[in-house]
Amino acid sequence: MRILHVFADWKWTGPAEPVLGLCRALRDRGHEVHLACPAPPPEASNSLETQARARGFEPIPGLHLRPGFHPLEIRADADALAEWIGSRRPDLVHVHTSHDHLVGVLALRRVSGRRPPLVRTNHKGVPIAPSWGNRRLMHRTAALLGFSPRALAKDAASFGLRPERTFAIPTALDLDRFDPARGDGAKGRAALGLSPADIVAGVVARVQRHRKWRELLEGFALARKSVPRLRLVIVGRGTHREAVAERPARELGLGDAAVFAGYRSDDYLDVLASFDFQIFLVPGSDGTCRAAREAMAMGKPLVASRAGMLPEIVDHEKTGLLAVTEPGDLAKAFRRMAEDAAMRERMGNAARRKALADYRPERQAEAVEQAYRTILSGQFP
Repeated sequence: MRILHVFADWKWTGPAEPVLGLCRALRDRGHEVHLACPAPPPEASNSLETQARARGFEPIPGLHLRPGFHPLEIRADADALAEWIGSRRPDLVHVHTSHDHLVGVLALRRVSGRRPPLVRTNHKGVPIAPSWGNRRLMHRTAALLGFSPRALAKDAASFGLRPERTFAIPTALDLDRFDPARGDGAKGRAALGLSPADIVAGVVARVQRHRKWRELLEGFALARKSVPRLRLVIVGRGTHREAVAERPARELGLGDAAVFAGYRSDDYLDVLASFDFQIFLVPGSDGTCRAAREAMAMGKPLVASRAGMLPEIVDHEKTGLLAVTEPGDLAKAFRRMAEDAAMRERMGNAARRKALADYRPERQAEAVEQAYRTILSGQFP
């Protein structure tokens, strides 16, 4: 099959990595895969375009694909994509966000002759807003793919999609990269100023206002009263990090018990390996909670909330603990993890087994390929 993927974000964040991973896995299965994405600004140090080229893809040039209402850019992108589709004749067009969904619909309306079916993936892990605009777009969409069966069922009801037009697909992860053997926990602890005796709880997330930092920090402070060796490492950056997390940590008297590690690149696996368990409370732009799944692949148990897909990812009392996002309940979960090394080991091993079974890229590519074949066969109305 010849497949065009369209993704309207230049940043190497959120669903960008999973989208490129899917493109690569489909190519490995013998398909001809093309990618349309915006060029990054000159000052960008990393981007989807850069990563795509490193993996042997040459993105379609000259597209804006800038989220937001920019009528002239949207029209130009639709014209350019229509010309590409008309000349290259892909079997399918696969879009991933609301903006590239709009551009994809407009582009296909401009294509003469046979028009390839349009496929959309919901990466949020929660239902798509049933707005008038989304209803219009879904009406012109052949099929919807999603990672959360619960969200997919609600989307089907909201947009009047027959079950045959919705496909639940597994999430995927680079399991060769996220292998416990590839991370040096002792090296990671040394880089962060942590001792071998510390019990380390890690968080990997952008420091944003909506991500329940106050509740997390208060819960951690409560837990640390009975487990003084407990340390918190926060990996991530954010414009409001001082106001959202650093100042509250000082106000709670955490001092050097809370380590703000910033964004990590070269030593990311070492830092993950240094954790005894990981905390994940609020999904970000990638609703599949990739940071949580990376921790599982590294053999780390999780303390998670029940937001979004997290209850579908974390098996309570097996691969981690699910907690209410309020300080008392979080503190209880943190204490249990900190005080029971045997439980952490058991849950971490189970998390690794689940990751190996469920997050294989070829498993996702096979499911997407089967969805494509069903769509192209016309086996649904």
